[in-house]
Amino acid sequence: MADHRIGVREFVEFTVRTGDLNPITTNSNNTALIGAQIHRRLQSAYDDADEKEVYLHTQVMVNDTAFVIDGRADGVLAGKNGPIVEEIKTSARPWADLTQNTRDRYWAQARVYAHFLCMDRDLDAIDIDLVYVQTSNDQLTRFTEHQTAADLSLLFDDLIAEFGDWLRMRSDIVKARNASIADLDFPFPAFRTGQRELAAAVYRTIANHTRLFAEAPTGTGKTISTLFPAIKRWVPT
Repeated sequence: MADHRIGVREFVEFTVRTGDLNPITTNSNNTALIGAQIHRRLQSAYDDADEKEVYLHTQVMVNDTAFVIDGRADGVLAGKNGPIVEEIKTSARPWADLTQNTRDRYWAQARVYAHFLCMDRDLDAIDIDLVYVQTSNDQLTRFTEHQTAADLSLLFDDLIAEFGDWLRMRSDIVKARNASIADLDFPFPAFRTGQRELAAAVYRTIANHTRLFAEAPTGTGKTISTLFPAIKRWVPT
């Protein structure tokens, strides 16, 4: 039994996403509802031998922790030379306006599904179709690539290595955060009148998973009296 589960899309977001602090974004106003409707429409045109929403998964060890990575491929089509993995993506933007990283993430998700399918069905190679629908004009563009199972396995191993590095970095940050909280003192020389009582009440409330309603005049220090015990209670005991 694996200790943790992560979906293919989330896994790809962690390992393939890049970017900077530039506020310019290529996100569109495309909604999940529109995307789901397009998925269903395209899948309704499948032949009887084609499969839709195919569940695929694998279990891997990452930094001595067992993870199940899973998800549903939009389609597995019955091609002349064997199964074809189809990944459907939608956005209001033209394909040419998408960032390279967005395209990379689309392809990475499709390749992970293709890798899982090769393992599941003992395939030596597979074709991958990336279907992109521009929702603003319903224009459909299909991209196809051929991948060997060996190359897909290497690509997946690279993603697992990136995921392991990310988990180690997160673990180091959490340890440093917890250590700093354990040594954290109240950031003022002394409590104001009523602050200590409020902080103690907040701490007990969080520890007991209950609710606290408090009212105090402006300037009594409600903010730090709430934040300080909340942070102190955050550290696992």
